[in-house]
Amino acid sequence: MQKPIDGKLIFLSIISGLFLCLIVTNVSASEKAIIDQERINKAINLQIEKNMPWPEGSMRFEILSRLPEISWPAGKNSWKVDVKGNEDYVGDSYFLLKLYNNGVLFREESIKVRIEILEESVVSVKNLVRDSVIAADDVYVQKKWVRSLSSKAISSVDEVVGKLLSVNLRPNTEITRNMLKEVTAVKRGKMVQIVLDSGVMNITTTGLSEEDGSEGAFVKVRNISSNKIIYARVVGESKVKVDFK
Repeated sequence: MQKPIDGKLIFLSIISGLFLCLIVTNVSASEKAIIDQERINKAINLQIEKNMPWPEGSMRFEILSRLPEISWPAGKNSWKVDVKGNEDYVGDSYFLLKLYNNGVLFREESIKVRIEILEESVVSVKNLVRDSVIAADDVYVQKKWVRSLSSKAISSVDEVVGKLLSVNLRPNTEITRNMLKEVTAVKRGKMVQIVLDSGVMNITTTGLSEEDGSEGAFVKVRNISSNKIIYARVVGESKVKVDFK
């Protein structure tokens, strides 16, 4: 013969079951997650490559921030990465991780990213002394990753060949604009050859330069024959030209 079930036992069992269901529901509703690192990387990479001024393949980056732990609300959740303010896309930069619930923004997280650019620079092959004129075989182009861009940087050999060094250089030293100066092709107080070009004929005479000048510059020259001051373009060593075309 079965014993009757105690009413208190039934009541306690029901209460315990309800309490257990409530805990499970709360845990599920407050579930936390970290957005996958690879997906964040892809989103940031896409954002940079879409907007950066650099050639494709010349950029790399790393995320410096710890990715946030996110409590997702119930409903449809999504996220995207945006630029934070004006961005130069080099050096330490910030991006915004925007979180949406049912299409409404509910949270933003700032992500710090370090962007490096592959830059070409002109480097010395050997020891080069001050006041020497740089030749093509004195230098070469080297690529390196940089976190900032300098207005003094030089990326083409053509920009340094024929220039005068203002400093001494050791091998494998990067050459910058402040290390260079123009070769003085015409010197003040020195005699120069003046070429007068009318397009039909050339006339050559002699003059006295009133100022220093590098090739391509315009200088004042005194015509020895007429004793008049003229402006002429420096075209070579101790040689200037006046065009009458």
